Amino acid sequence: MNKKCPYIIFLFGLLSFSSCSNDNSPELSNETGEIRFSLVDTTEVEITTRASLNLDVNEFSVSLNRGDTPIFTSRKYKDIAGTTISCSAGPNYLLKAENCTEAEAESKNGNWGQARVYGEESFTVVANETNTVTVNCGLANSSVSVDFSDYIVSSFDNYSIDIYATDASSRTFKFDETNYKFKTAYFNVRGTRELSYTVTLPSPYQPYTGTFSMEPSKSYKFSVKIDGDSANSTVTLGIIVDGTLSEEVILTESINPYA
Repeated sequence: MNKKCPYIIFLFGLLSFSSCSNDNSPELSNETGEIRFSLVDTTEVEITTRASLNLDVNEFSVSLNRGDTPIFTSRKYKDIAGTTISCSAGPNYLLKAENCTEAEAESKNGNWGQARVYGEESFTVVANETNTVTVNCGLANSSVSVDFSDYIVSSFDNYSIDIYATDASSRTFKFDETNYKFKTAYFNVRGTRELSYTVTLPSPYQPYTGTFSMEPSKSYKFSVKIDGDSANSTVTLGIIVDGTLSEEVILTESINPYA
């Protein structure tokens, strides 16, 4: 998919709205300007280690407001892509674009969620000028996946990590031997959001519960490993952020699994 999308939004069918393309409306300024809009999906260039999301901006929903007044909402980009429009000159215009809503970002795929790509741009229409407004759409939510070391996979039949946002424990995800290779959980994060997790391995290892602070627009991988080269094994949890090891937590120290 071409990330520098050449598409231009043609905002048609807006004659009933007060801000654009209605010369008979008393609310319009006597002066107008022309605007072109362009959506750009930046997700692949933001983080090169992230797998491609394979999104099509033609399917994005777009909405346009002037101040608190909606001009249009939930229009498909592919349906309104086209040409230049004329709008009343003035400030406080805001264009938003997204591939899904915040609610859908956590409810899709059986509540495991999906990646949400979002962008917005405010602008002023300048009288007697034609300008292009570019909306860069980037990853808005955070994802969590899990990996278990080869030693764990080859040594045990059962192992798991339970993960949930601390403020929403009803939405709990179990990553285990049956699904961890292909499952990803998605979370909306504003500022920071605490994540709770429990790592469970067979006896003699005890379950370990901890917390971790998520940030927006990040890709997290929880990687559990056991030092299986010695009789006294140590369990560690590596937290990988956007492909880089950020933190390593010792879950269990010096346990002899053969005792």
